[in-house]
Amino acid sequence: MNKSTRFLNLLLGITQPKRYFPEEKQVCLFHKRPILYRGFTPKSVEEFIYELQERLQAQAFLANITGKFDLETEEAVKKFQKTNNLQVDGVVGPLSWACLFYPKLFYNRKTISPELQDSVTEVQNILYQEGFSKKKPDGYFDRETERAVRRFQRIYGLKDDGVVGAATWAVLLGMRQKIDKSFPRLVYFLPVQSLFWCEQFFMISFILLGIYHSPLPGSAPQLNIALVTAYGLTCIVPYLLNYLPIKLSQQPNFPLLQYAPYVLTGIFWKPIINFFGTLFN
Repeated sequence: MNKSTRFLNLLLGITQPKRYFPEEKQVCLFHKRPILYRGFTPKSVEEFIYELQERLQAQAFLANITGKFDLETEEAVKKFQKTNNLQVDGVVGPLSWACLFYPKLFYNRKTISPELQDSVTEVQNILYQEGFSKKKPDGYFDRETERAVRRFQRIYGLKDDGVVGAATWAVLLGMRQKIDKSFPRLVYFLPVQSLFWCEQFFMISFILLGIYHSPLPGSAPQLNIALVTAYGLTCIVPYLLNYLPIKLSQQPNFPLLQYAPYVLTGIFWKPIINFFGTLFN
């Protein structure tokens, strides 16, 4: 089966991408460091509580190191989370660990220490090994590294800002599944705007399908008029769905069924246009 056939099958929902976890290590950070919260202090995690408290103390969030996740530690964790724009719940989960141990990285940083260079190299290694960047790691966060980070963020549903913050670190270090290799890699590198225009293309195409196959009496308009009409109707469909008892298909096997309302809109394009014309007149 060639790539074009696999892409068409995936698009139409004939085949499903296989989802699976990496066979190799899922990193490091989250296997070695458990989720911590107040009252949870078994002997097996005391070393991690000490590690947490030392980090918090070094950043002036905590005064005393006790080896126990007590109320003072919980308050220090909350202050740290609030300062770093994390969910303030006092629970040290993957994002809090990532924020404690991994610095925020971004392009054109004015000062870069050896520790920051090591972190940049770690990011570049992951991006290079997984095919997001063709540049070999060198410890410098340049434009190519930023573009590679953006590609990575788009694939895994992160904010596409090119900044390696806590969430991006967490996903880089293992909180993810492998990319399905059956899907064309070109799609991974498309900017978000391209995906938006792709969706617009599908909406307009399905409206045109309804316009030119409408069973209602009357002839279909010329193509240029039909295109303008279809584009205008794409703005109307979301409002119609709020008032019509139509339940969109959530079946992953049939992804194109979500565009069924656009076909119906195309079929009834004349009554809809007449209705809005009367409404505004």
